[in-house]
Amino acid sequence: MTFTPHGRHLIAGDWVGGEEFFENEPAFGPAHRFSMGTVELVERAAEAAEEAFWSYGYASRAERAAFLTAIA
Repeated sequence: MTFTPHGRHLIAGDWVGGEEFFENEPAFGPAHRFSMGTVELVERAAEAAEEAFWSYGYASRAERAAFLTAIA
């Protein structure tokens, strides 16, 4: 079966991970390969989320919409 890779994790603006993968073979549809997380990546993501919370939380609705549009 062919696996479609689903790359890496976006943490603090950087694409990280992708060294180890797990595979998902659904009954219907294509199989996928996903990047596995690690304890280190979870800790980095939690720290980045905490830092981002304050700036994003106090941003205006227009600023948040522009940010979400930019990353979509």
